[in-house]
Amino acid sequence: MRRRRDSEAFKGSIPALALNNAPVHMFATSLIASYCCTYIVETINHSTMNIFSLFLQLATLLHLTSTQQTCTSCGANPIAATYPSSTTGVINATLSAIIVPLSYARSLIPPQFPILNNAYTRFGIPPDQYPILIDAQIDHDIEQYGLNLVPDFSSFHVSFPFVDLLGDGYSNFKYDSYIYLSLLSPIAIAGTAAYNITVLPATFAPGNAAYTEESWGELSFEVFAGLAQVLGDPPAASVLFHETNSISPLPLSFFKNTTNQPQFGGNGLLCDNMIRFWNTTLSKGENVPIGLLGTVNLSPPVVPSQVVYSGVHGVAATTAFIENNYMNCSTLKGYGGTGSGDSG
Repeated sequence: MRRRRDSEAFKGSIPALALNNAPVHMFATSLIASYCCTYIVETINHSTMNIFSLFLQLATLLHLTSTQQTCTSCGANPIAATYPSSTTGVINATLSAIIVPLSYARSLIPPQFPILNNAYTRFGIPPDQYPILIDAQIDHDIEQYGLNLVPDFSSFHVSFPFVDLLGDGYSNFKYDSYIYLSLLSPIAIAGTAAYNITVLPATFAPGNAAYTEESWGELSFEVFAGLAQVLGDPPAASVLFHETNSISPLPLSFFKNTTNQPQFGGNGLLCDNMIRFWNTTLSKGENVPIGLLGTVNLSPPVVPSQVVYSGVHGVAATTAFIENNYMNCSTLKGYGGTGSGDSG
């Protein structure tokens, strides 16, 4: 199987409150401690496990928090020197699109946000259907002013693109209600929550790439909510793909477009303007995006009930990015990327 160069990247700059008013390590430690304490209380109240088992799990969690999730096979940030004053990085992602009935998607997107059907039908999707974007990724080498802002971290997104947030009939935005984020990355968790997105702390398998290549050749990525991985519980979400000879039926331009739509949460006030560059060396030559076909397994709360989707098409890709955090969504009216290769 042809191997590609795995890359990661960090989700963006740290909220000013965390950076300006408190030492980062103190901020991170306090959030981790809070999560640990919450879990212990819930365990005591709702479980009959013995004290030894409880402390064993706590010790395992503390061990995890001391371990960096550094991607060992990821390319370096190729645009940091070009945009030194911006938050830049690398994202190694396994992207896919679940095609569902429009009525189902409508039930998951707040009613005040219209859906721009004519924006996605140009990619060959029927108007009574809708594409939910699945993004399993690891962020790497996040830089600004020559400094690495945060350690690598993984995340899993169930996103709803082509949303008419501004009500102008043409500006495309991407809605997220929930995001699974590494529980080892409290800064990323706090930064994401600022968008009014519900963050679900999680661990991932693998924790240092966007997929594991199984011995039989398929590519897998698993998401474990909270301490499920420590407890031996099943994943809350997972993907399992094999490579295909081409990127179809959804074209690569679909994934360029959807990954570059500004992202917003429940109140629609602040947007994450993540610009993924599909035209750097990370996405060309031996690193060209790879077509995928397989299954996606989702469970509550990101969907109403557990469901397994088969025949799902996607791509494995590595891209550089610039991230503009906490933008007023209204300023992104008509946004379509910054240039060739940045959006479809």
